[in-house]
Amino acid sequence: MKTVSVILASYNGEKYIEEQLDSIFAQTYPIHELLVGDDGSTDNTMTILNNYAHKYKNIKIINPDDKHHGVNYNFKRLMDMASGDYIAISDQDDIWFPEKIEVMMKEIGNHVLAYSNAIPFSGSISGFKDQTFECDSSIPENQIEDIMFNNIISGHRMLIKKEFINEIHEWNFDVYYDWWLAISAAYRNSIVYISDPLVLWRRHNDSMTLLNHRKQKKIFKIFKFIKRRYLYFRSLLKLFESLGIENRKQLIIYKLAHRFASKSLCINLYGCLYYCIKIKSEISYTNFIKPIKMWSK
Repeated sequence: MKTVSVILASYNGEKYIEEQLDSIFAQTYPIHELLVGDDGSTDNTMTILNNYAHKYKNIKIINPDDKHHGVNYNFKRLMDMASGDYIAISDQDDIWFPEKIEVMMKEIGNHVLAYSNAIPFSGSISGFKDQTFECDSSIPENQIEDIMFNNIISGHRMLIKKEFINEIHEWNFDVYYDWWLAISAAYRNSIVYISDPLVLWRRHNDSMTLLNHRKQKKIFKIFKFIKRRYLYFRSLLKLFESLGIENRKQLIIYKLAHRFASKSLCINLYGCLYYCIKIKSEISYTNFIKPIKMWSK
């Protein structure tokens, strides 16, 4: 049987982390190990983790240092340390369905990355039945042409082959780790989507991702916009070179990244329009204005 390591990055997660830990250990597929990397929590998170470590022998807590490194560093070090054949990524505040890992292991096949649907909710699980929700019923866009311009696959929905992670020698830590994984897997055309929802995705004001977003002013800073896009596409070129250019489609994608690795404002704005017109076939706030704001943070 193939082994699965679960990696969980924690930071001041005392409010919800117990529910997530309970859902991990309620999985119908055996968990090889749970690696928890704390990023310097100042609340009761470490006490909770130590209590669980006494109860479950396959928990390994990575001791924090005195610095707060951020979510990318935290998850990357856990991926490097994981010893399972596959890695499942866990946020500290979600709740997994019991069959999550079992279903994903059945569906991933020869692909290097699988991701499932998720149900967003807020508040406590006790009030979940009273909430209205809907799953994402849109057609999944797993192609590199889309993913290289827009992060659409969240880490908490992923299962990744450890062997493939070891093949990714180029990392851009200014890009969210899950986006980088999705780009890498899409470049290999090796992503499978599972339409069944397997995660209750808790949305709240203290989530790690939202905290990072709130620190940034949502204004257009032209020089930062150009610099970030230039460095991003330059890093994509290095990533694609390290993964290899083995077919015509990969060559086309490489040339596309090369076209937009520019310090020209016109070319970068054209890149945003290219995504709207050529990829999404629609110019909208979500496809044009929102990405510009993101790149200028």
